[in-house]
Amino acid sequence: PVCNSIGQNIGFFLAFVGFLALNDAESSENLWRPLLRLKSQPGRGILSLGSFIKSMGCLMLAVTCIVAVFKSEMQVEPTTSSNSPTNNDKRKHTDPTDDEDAEIDASQIGIRETYKRLWAVCQLPAVRTLSLVLLTCRFPTVLSDRVKFLKAVEFGLSKQTTALLAPTIILPLGILVPIIATKIWKSQPLGQFMTAYKLRVTLVPLLDVLMLCAIRTLKSRSTIPAATIFWMTVVASTAMSSMVDSMQFNAQMVFFAQRVDPEIGGTYMTLLNTVANLGSVMPQPLIMYLMGQLTVEPKCSIVDASSGGGEVCDGGRDAYFP
Repeated sequence: PVCNSIGQNIGFFLAFVGFLALNDAESSENLWRPLLRLKSQPGRGILSLGSFIKSMGCLMLAVTCIVAVFKSEMQVEPTTSSNSPTNNDKRKHTDPTDDEDAEIDASQIGIRETYKRLWAVCQLPAVRTLSLVLLTCRFPTVLSDRVKFLKAVEFGLSKQTTALLAPTIILPLGILVPIIATKIWKSQPLGQFMTAYKLRVTLVPLLDVLMLCAIRTLKSRSTIPAATIFWMTVVASTAMSSMVDSMQFNAQMVFFAQRVDPEIGGTYMTLLNTVANLGSVMPQPLIMYLMGQLTVEPKCSIVDASSGGGEVCDGGRDAYFP
């Protein structure tokens, strides 16, 4: 689970934050080209969407070929899981053929039997309760997860600064936090998950508000105290968000790995991860829609030259940050 969470954190970083950083023209010209000693090309990012997808596709094929050639699969003796719902049902019968079926290796079960067992898993009350939790637990954190940096850019945070945060804060914490958290909580993933969730719904929103206040009020000041407060709030908010996200994801993977039926382990894990992914994606359209409905645009008017000229705006309401 630790390797899984670290690998997925790196993958998410490359696919989302990494692409945005290398695609942004300003960040590419002022940060990445000087750092990589590339030729200056103002107005153009280092990677376009097409070239990024092509390069990642080639990388995926290369890694797949390397694994296929140099990695051999271990031969594991078939075992019977005590947590399997189908095995629990089989214990009620005395037919010896049932016991023989319980010992079938996972590779010999077949697609139809695998999905029959998966459907039996879906009927378990514990799995239904877990699915409900996974589908709803992200609603309180959507603003912090998906909207915070959009508002920060709107308030004046440069895209160059956003791109700089990814390799310096988000990626290292995504790798280190799962390793450290596993040593602290050991085999108690629920305790780790709940600790991270409590921080995510209390401390993280507070740091987000402080960061947005600092960006809005201190972005035009060049004094050392103002710059110090600005960077402290930005780094604290970004680091805490990355830490709790990595802690929750790692705890989730460990918990799933401990509870799945080994006979259909891969399919079982895929089911739980699919529900968890739906839970992280489903709230986003609703929250974005509500933000659009609750935001009131200010009324602006043009002042004539005799009064100083310019545009004057009055009223309005920001649904995210008043």
